[in-house]
Amino acid sequence: MRRAGVHAGLKVLLPAFHCRAIVEPVLYLGAEPCFYPVRADLRPDFSALSSMIGGDGAPVAAMVLTHYFGFPNDLDEAERFCAAHDIALIEDCAHALYGRAGERLLGTVGSYATASVWKFLPARDGGLLLDNTGGQPAHRSAQPLLAEAKALAAILQGWSRRIWRRSSLPVIEPFALCEQAKHVAAQPMVRASESGLKEFSPKLAEMAALRSSRWIMAHAPHERVATRRRANYLQWLEGMRSVSGVKPIFPHLPEGVVPYAFPLLIDPAGMGFHRIKTAGIPLWRWEDMAVTDCAISRDYRIRLLQLPCHQELREEELAWMIHTVQTLLTAPD
Repeated sequence: MRRAGVHAGLKVLLPAFHCRAIVEPVLYLGAEPCFYPVRADLRPDFSALSSMIGGDGAPVAAMVLTHYFGFPNDLDEAERFCAAHDIALIEDCAHALYGRAGERLLGTVGSYATASVWKFLPARDGGLLLDNTGGQPAHRSAQPLLAEAKALAAILQGWSRRIWRRSSLPVIEPFALCEQAKHVAAQPMVRASESGLKEFSPKLAEMAALRSSRWIMAHAPHERVATRRRANYLQWLEGMRSVSGVKPIFPHLPEGVVPYAFPLLIDPAGMGFHRIKTAGIPLWRWEDMAVTDCAISRDYRIRLLQLPCHQELREEELAWMIHTVQTLLTAPD
């Protein structure tokens, strides 16, 4: 945002369907977030966007275009729109560490792009910033050695957990239990946020990623990650074909797309979410978002589920999840 010239007195165009992580940096810089409506396929409503430019209000500095769940958004139209109005295009690739839009890599079209390492790889932190304007890399302070040691311990624990999962022995995690107990005991009875920020840490924004995160990014089996995620997504697609009353947001998986999750629209009341969550399946939905006039974002806030297609899911785990979702979403109310 800083590189795009965002500061107090300016506006930033954000999608009405969002997580708060893209809103808080705008607020921190003192700028005004303006939420543009999205269509049913989560592409921007460019006719509405045009009406948000100009007038007597504050000038617009940037537009954020989100590649939801790893699928390319309308890059061509967004590129033309931003060029016509002389505003910076920022690609939100938090769900799109990998992937292409035709012949172009996601993240290389806008003036800037951001991505999340930990959403795809077993890293404890790590964000990527791509500056396509030729700007110089910013200096970032190294994280404390204690933070590095804790992250390494957590990564090793995760690896050992995956090894134990492949055996019939129970998984016992005394290190995690002790750390959790210490954390809970150290918390005050009432927690207050001094900054009012929940997802964005100004302090961490000035720090480099952990060394372990950078190592993982450099040495991860990226081709395997992409292949496994695509295969898992296709299994979800096939499994949901027999379920009436649900609709995948993206019913096709184009070549070059590496999905972050499987987004599925369910019943209007969203009751399926609670059934599935109670069954123990890890899933998410974006409930905590700004109030806007966008009917799609209001609807999807309740109805759009994000089901996992992580590369480390075992075949039997994914089969159980698909069968469970099929059963729960076809059960009578």
